[in-house]
Amino acid sequence: MKIKKAPYISLLLAVSFFSAVAIRPVSASEDSHRTWLKPISDLPLLKALQSNVWHQPDLIPNTYFVVLILVVLFSLTTRNLKRLPDSKRQAFLELFTAGITNFFGNILGDHGKKYVWFPGSFFVFILSLNYLGLIPGLQSPTADLNTTLALGITALIGVHIIAIKENGIPGYLKHFIGDPWWLGPLMFPLHIVGELARAGSLAIRLFGNIYGEEMVIFQLTLLGLGIWFPVQFPMLFFGLFGGFLQAFVFSILTSIYIVTFLEHGDDHGAEAHH
Repeated sequence: MKIKKAPYISLLLAVSFFSAVAIRPVSASEDSHRTWLKPISDLPLLKALQSNVWHQPDLIPNTYFVVLILVVLFSLTTRNLKRLPDSKRQAFLELFTAGITNFFGNILGDHGKKYVWFPGSFFVFILSLNYLGLIPGLQSPTADLNTTLALGITALIGVHIIAIKENGIPGYLKHFIGDPWWLGPLMFPLHIVGELARAGSLAIRLFGNIYGEEMVIFQLTLLGLGIWFPVQFPMLFFGLFGGFLQAFVFSILTSIYIVTFLEHGDDHGAEAHH
């Protein structure tokens, strides 16, 4: 079976958009981020969360490190593929790809299975970002609200591109106007606010869980250094589960957002058929 490279291409596109949103060409100083979204890090709540002993670093290089690892990994694992698997590497790759395709395909339904690469790519990318923080000396880029907000905006834009492609401009606007049509002036701005809230919800949920996990691991590591015992190890195992769960939830919610537009498109198509 030939393995498509759509998830790999989608991953690179998502990373490219994230880089365009999140980076500006200035040098990072001790108290600044190289992001357009730096003011978010100055909110009183985030300042209160950050202790004096741990200053939130610039995590853009960490993100590029994950991108490099994924590009190399996908390049190596997709070379010399056979129609029938003849190696453990290809067998594992097909098993992994089939698992993601079947799971998200069941959520998206028959009509939306062709878009399974979109939430699947988010799952692989966010999972890698989350797990980076479990390596001693490194920190998860998703522990920064700038990163998670960029991911949330990317997911929202992708969902609406798919919605326009499936429903066309008239059907896409009909989704925002709602039914009955005469409530459109009221429902349209409410739907716009709701869509923006989706991006914020995705961003804050991912950031809050990963940031809290990183803080606990950091504090336990300091405690372990003081008593010469690695008390952070149990939390590292919990981080494996938590990082997987948060990437899973982000991708599932993105799939559900796609389905809301696909269902509207299916209903619209059924009415036209009748």
